[in-house]
Amino acid sequence: RDPIFWVLLTCVLGPVFISTTIFFYQNYLTTLNGWPPHLFATSLAVLAFTSIGFALLTGAAVDRYGAVSVLRFFLLPSGAACFALAYSGSEIMLFVVMTLLGISTGIGSTLFGVLWPEIYGVANLGAIRSIAEATGVFATAAGPGLTGTLIDLGISLPTQMIFYGGYCL
Repeated sequence: RDPIFWVLLTCVLGPVFISTTIFFYQNYLTTLNGWPPHLFATSLAVLAFTSIGFALLTGAAVDRYGAVSVLRFFLLPSGAACFALAYSGSEIMLFVVMTLLGISTGIGSTLFGVLWPEIYGVANLGAIRSIAEATGVFATAAGPGLTGTLIDLGISLPTQMIFYGGYCL
């Protein structure tokens, strides 16, 4: 019933929507930027290692400063990844994008397990988490569909990434 919950939920939805879209359209991105196909697969290792590192760092930050304080910075790496992808071209930019997505993924994997109980307590934690997870799954499914529809309408993925980056900001 808290309207702030729905605002916070938009923070959860942005990065999963964006990262799923990037993974789904990896062939489109590699072709568009002239990257060799194996480069995307290699960049996933960067995302994985960055994600693990930032999950650990976020745990320490949440213990020290609280989940709400960390939440303020959660969308910045995803937004930066979108802007980097919108203006990319060089192969190194893919690794920058994956590093930024890894930061966001790592923060999110730790943050949202702590955020809901910190804000709302544990009395309704099951209901809160079920809504958060269900809408996250919906956003994951909606990302590629909406993006593909917009591509079919003539709005390129780099152009869309500018708007997705703005959403994160």
